[in-house]
Amino acid sequence: MNAPPLRLPGEHFIAALVFLLAGAFGVYRVAPALATGAYPAPVVVGITHLFTLGWLTTSIMGALYQFLPVALGESIASERAAHVTFALYVSGVVLLVTGMYRAHNILLMVGATTLGVAILIFLVNLGITLRRAERRDLTWWAICAALVFLGVTFVLGTALGVNLRTGFMGGVRQLALGTHLHVALFGWVLLVIIGVSHRLLPMFLLSHGGRTHFASYAVALLATGAGMLVVFHHLPIIGREVPALCLAAGLVAYLMQAREFYRRRHRPALDPGLRLAAMALGLLAVAIPLGALAVSGVASLHVRVAYVMVALMACTLFVAAHYYKIVPFLVWNRHFGPLAGTRTLPRVGDLYSPRIATVAVASLTLGAVVLAASVGAGSLAGVRVGAAVFALGVLVEAVQMTAIARRRP
Repeated sequence: MNAPPLRLPGEHFIAALVFLLAGAFGVYRVAPALATGAYPAPVVVGITHLFTLGWLTTSIMGALYQFLPVALGESIASERAAHVTFALYVSGVVLLVTGMYRAHNILLMVGATTLGVAILIFLVNLGITLRRAERRDLTWWAICAALVFLGVTFVLGTALGVNLRTGFMGGVRQLALGTHLHVALFGWVLLVIIGVSHRLLPMFLLSHGGRTHFASYAVALLATGAGMLVVFHHLPIIGREVPALCLAAGLVAYLMQAREFYRRRHRPALDPGLRLAAMALGLLAVAIPLGALAVSGVASLHVRVAYVMVALMACTLFVAAHYYKIVPFLVWNRHFGPLAGTRTLPRVGDLYSPRIATVAVASLTLGAVVLAASVGAGSLAGVRVGAAVFALGVLVEAVQMTAIARRRP
């Protein structure tokens, strides 16, 4: 089946980059709150959602519209519904984040409602697409599970939003917040990342002949852990330590799968995108011991916030890495591909400067590491330096993506 026109994933990628820029500069703005470990503060929660809803989920939506028809051999059920979803979703994110940041209840509720409608349409559209697909491999199962957890994430988030006005959660608000966060990152974002990257990484790395069963273990373990967290989060052991063990084991399995792909690659030199992906995987590995400390109860507030920062930055950098692979390919395929054989054309990798991309990779990686370390240490100066360096990396990548999008024969 044919992938949709470039406009559909393109509009998602543009909006996602805008959200990432806003989030990067927002981190600098809320540096004092991060340095004191005030993660539940409304301004920090608002900026966090620029990354989770704005950057990660918008990017995932655009990527799935492009990827699923090729991977599963089934066109998106309705491209028109996908465009409607995009308009509603972006509007909802803007309203929701603004409402959180300014503690404006009306904006918050209108944004949540708009976002809910968008997510519902998205789930139905992709649900129909997946139901029609005859190829039901690991990608199919990973995306199916991820969509379920996206719906659960929104329900939990809505409950937390209502709690801001009513306080009905009482003392379990922190538990609900932790469940919401982990279901979002591990059940939604990481399941999609695994389902997509276990197909894309071997292609990008020219990696063949390696073992691929680790990815299946990762999907099963992450889905099990996130599911147990949703159902049993109010119970000790089965709702805390056991899900944490499943999630950690799932991360280890995925890291082993990624290592297998990188180790068996036939392209020794890594381009900037694949180097950034490797850096992101390294951050993901760091999140495992930090998460263990958080679950054990011995970690300080600063270390717990640093754990969240590391996990979020790992996902952020991994998605940013794939922009360097996906965007040039889409632009080349749309504007240069039809001319193949008629004239000398640039290669896909020639559409951007690797040297400038290396600046982005270094800034993003260094900024993320300094941010997480400074949050853990409670250093305001360090958080500001890390945020500034990270924002520089985001700005450089955004400028490069814009330049790539404007390239013509």
